[in-house]
Amino acid sequence: MVRTARFSAEHFIDAALALVAEGGPGAATMQAIARKVGAPTGSIYHRFESRSAILATAWNASYGSLARVLVPLLQAGRPREAALALLPWAGEDRHRARFLLLHEPVSLFEEAPPPEPLRQAMERLESEMDQAFRACVGLSGGGITREEDLARAKFLIFDAPIAILRPHLLADGDIPAFAGQMIAELHAGVPLAGSGLRTGSPHTA
Repeated sequence: MVRTARFSAEHFIDAALALVAEGGPGAATMQAIARKVGAPTGSIYHRFESRSAILATAWNASYGSLARVLVPLLQAGRPREAALALLPWAGEDRHRARFLLLHEPVSLFEEAPPPEPLRQAMERLESEMDQAFRACVGLSGGGITREEDLARAKFLIFDAPIAILRPHLLADGDIPAFAGQMIAELHAGVPLAGSGLRTGSPHTA
């Protein structure tokens, strides 16, 4: 009879996400991950070669899920909708949101870099998102992408909404309705690109 593995890779990834979300990168030791899953530490190494491999896999899964939400909206030239889409994404899985939005990769990989295939996957995801931002700026700004316009787009669509979300993620509380209103008002008041086009009214869908 073939024995079914009791602990899957997803169990360890979810445990790493939760530990980082609750206690920061240092909390996600191999022993702590195993303890949270209820598995012997040795069983982790049947699926992951190192702690950095688990964290990189968790990062790619989290970033990939966000990219699947944002990239189509950015490519369609819908910056305001992309910024607002962060709210339901963050509310869907609080551990994932805290893991991804409150921690930079450099803090996750201080001890050791991710294995090369996972590092390359991280770079591909970041490149995909960067190209989507460039496409959004091109559509909104008459087809010309300047670095200033790209920086403004990333601030309006990503950095500023995360700053609005941050205190609620840190407090582990519900995301209030006014967070969406703040994001919409920000987009209504600040031009996305040098063309002077604005990103929409806070009272329109």
